[in-house]
Amino acid sequence: MTHRWWFRFDLDLGGSLGRRTHPNAVIVQEDRNLVMGPQATLDLDAADDLDAAYLAVLDHRPLPLGGYLVRRGREDSRPWTYLAVVHDFELTPSCRPGDVRRSLCGVVRDAQRRGLGFVAAEPLGHWHGRGLSFEEMTEAFHDSILELSPQLDEPFRLTLMLDDLDAVEQVSNLLRSRLLRRASRSFRTVDGDAAVVEVRDGVAKYHFRFVPGTLSGYMVTRARSGA
Repeated sequence: MTHRWWFRFDLDLGGSLGRRTHPNAVIVQEDRNLVMGPQATLDLDAADDLDAAYLAVLDHRPLPLGGYLVRRGREDSRPWTYLAVVHDFELTPSCRPGDVRRSLCGVVRDAQRRGLGFVAAEPLGHWHGRGLSFEEMTEAFHDSILELSPQLDEPFRLTLMLDDLDAVEQVSNLLRSRLLRRASRSFRTVDGDAAVVEVRDGVAKYHFRFVPGTLSGYMVTRARSGA
């Protein structure tokens, strides 16, 4: 039986970007003073609902944490870039989980509005020992997916790009541990080739299916709401 997934979350290696992974957009992390990435001209699209962030750039003020900016690809074949404003390097730690969650949710909603159904992301908030721990970063991604799943109009795919296989294994284990802690049952069933974990959020139920043949991702499908 084929289940329609609403949110697919994969883990992959950063080196695969542009080789076997071809997203419509990528999300990179940024400091509120735009000091992390290469200096480039931003595409200030008047149609974007990002007035506060763009006005901050124009006025040379720090950007609001938990926001984002959009930079279009220079060519049709290149993915768009979202700058997720999740760090303030004047603070210790430089990032909070809530800022990652707000920024990631905002990016996914904006990407869906633009018809971009596949986005790859850096480990937002985790940066060379500053900001979030791997566990905090993983929980922020997972909580964002749970928040977004009932809001999606079309299926959406998000891939978290990591540096090496050790990082993939660590995040994979953290995801499974978090899912099992939130499971409405204390066991997993098997549906076809994928293990299933059921999670309740109020009256809604979601089935998390671990994706066979990928680097430890999962798919979220909606179960019927109600007791």
